[in-house]
Amino acid sequence: MIKFSQKYRQFFKNLILLYQAHQRSLFILFSIWGLYFLFLFIRVIKFNADGVSVSHVNVWSDWPLHTSMVNIFAYKNPQDWFAYHPIYADGKFTYGFLTNFISGMLIRAGFSLDLALILPSLLYIFSLLLGMYSLFNLVLRSQSQGLVAISLFFLSSGLGFIDFIVQLIQDHSLNNFLNLSFFEQTLDYTRQEQYQWYSGNVIVGMLLPQRAFLLGITLAIWALVGILYVFLDDPKNQQEHQLILFISSLLSGILAITHMHSLIALFFILIPVFIVSYQQWQKSLFYYIIPTTIFALTLYLIFISGGIESSKFMRWTPGWASQGGFGGWMMMWLKLWGLMIPVAVFGFSRLSGRSPEIKAFFFGFFLLFGVANLITFQPIPWDNSKLFLWVYLGFSGLAAKSLSLTWTAKTQWKIIDKLSVIFLVIILSFSGFLELVRLQTSNYLLITSNDDIRLGIKIRERTDTLARFLTATSHNHLIMVWAARPIFMGYTAWVANFGFLYEQREKDLKLMFKGSENTANLLKKYRISYVVIGPSELNDFQANEEYYQSHFPLAFQNQHYRIYDVRSLWSHPSN
Repeated sequence: MIKFSQKYRQFFKNLILLYQAHQRSLFILFSIWGLYFLFLFIRVIKFNADGVSVSHVNVWSDWPLHTSMVNIFAYKNPQDWFAYHPIYADGKFTYGFLTNFISGMLIRAGFSLDLALILPSLLYIFSLLLGMYSLFNLVLRSQSQGLVAISLFFLSSGLGFIDFIVQLIQDHSLNNFLNLSFFEQTLDYTRQEQYQWYSGNVIVGMLLPQRAFLLGITLAIWALVGILYVFLDDPKNQQEHQLILFISSLLSGILAITHMHSLIALFFILIPVFIVSYQQWQKSLFYYIIPTTIFALTLYLIFISGGIESSKFMRWTPGWASQGGFGGWMMMWLKLWGLMIPVAVFGFSRLSGRSPEIKAFFFGFFLLFGVANLITFQPIPWDNSKLFLWVYLGFSGLAAKSLSLTWTAKTQWKIIDKLSVIFLVIILSFSGFLELVRLQTSNYLLITSNDDIRLGIKIRERTDTLARFLTATSHNHLIMVWAARPIFMGYTAWVANFGFLYEQREKDLKLMFKGSENTANLLKKYRISYVVIGPSELNDFQANEEYYQSHFPLAFQNQHYRIYDVRSLWSHPSN
């Protein structure tokens, strides 16, 4: 007991000493990036007289699905949480759900929806900042290089700033650059649609809209911190190492239900580290490898496996989304990342004298880059960007080392060296800087009106929890988001990306809305309980409302939607 108490006090004493040693750098980190993210997340979603609005188009695209999952966990009984996929009534719920589960539990505890979404995001992002700082401090052994690496990652970008300069010249006014409202009309300078690359900036494309990515990368980075801390420490501290590796294994294993792409990234990054560390650390390694495998595999088999129907879910795609052979591939990465790759290669070449574990760690990002350029892990190529932005994290560390070595080089060309560093920093970060300014000044976009939210809540309260609805394939449909009820089929691109075979279902959806002679049989076949007729159903599918008016009772309505009860076709209405 006395020994434990002494260890306990020594642990906190070491933490205080560690904080004091890094106090200035941590102050800089949280004063700049902490404040940026604080202002970003507190304004990401708002409820007003119009309804629910969000601050960016990427959030408008992604958060309806996340909100639907949050509402499932918040308002349904646990036995119904995983009864169906939110966008596909007959599919298995295979999405990495942990972040939405946490928000759902907060709502059950009494938090409002906006706080249940925002507060965890703030917790994750501040944990991510501290984790990234700890990771880069371990592998770079430099506080200043760590801060530069973090900044390069958050400012991730390509050569899109050239379009900005062209736009500025065409407007014939440099004063526009100083007017924040000017950025509301600017382009997305890191978007390259010819490569299905919808945002090159990690904050715009991932950390803000992709809630699973934010929690996934945070957990994975802290797992890396624990593993590298052990491998770079004195092997004599075996008992402490075993505990750290076991905790890291739990953080890694839970990625199976948090963010699969981060688990894939972690796997390829750690392969070289484990190879070079095996001889010295083979006994301790099993305190990470075995628990991680058991935990991840168990969670995968329970919650994820068996949900993919398509045989073309993963594809062999050498060159990924590029065209035109090797030259086209090089041009693609020049457009997407500018000079980041050659700068990172130079930084890797200057790792001489560093431990084999650190060299292997950075080599793992090149390995991941190669794998992601050969295999598309989901049907939509854009989803590989989750792996590529992991690569950009490692490359940012190498770039920070390159810039530091060049800046401090003792040569006769000191001025040229420093000017070249300034030039490279601009090339590597200016497009990202423009995107982050634009992100803070973007206009709000309405997800759902208050009237439609009220209708969704009414449906949620008055229908069976597994009642199936025929709806349009809108990404923000009120039945999916607010009613938290199974829908026949949701947004088509998402359905395909989750690996469902939807082609016949899509044809049948159109037939059911048309009210043809086979409609009744199809409604019965798919056990549809309610048919929704609203703006999207009428505009996108030319829904034949007269058919439903003449055959079925009206169950719910507001100024935009009419919802017909069709349960009489296959069950008694009271069921």
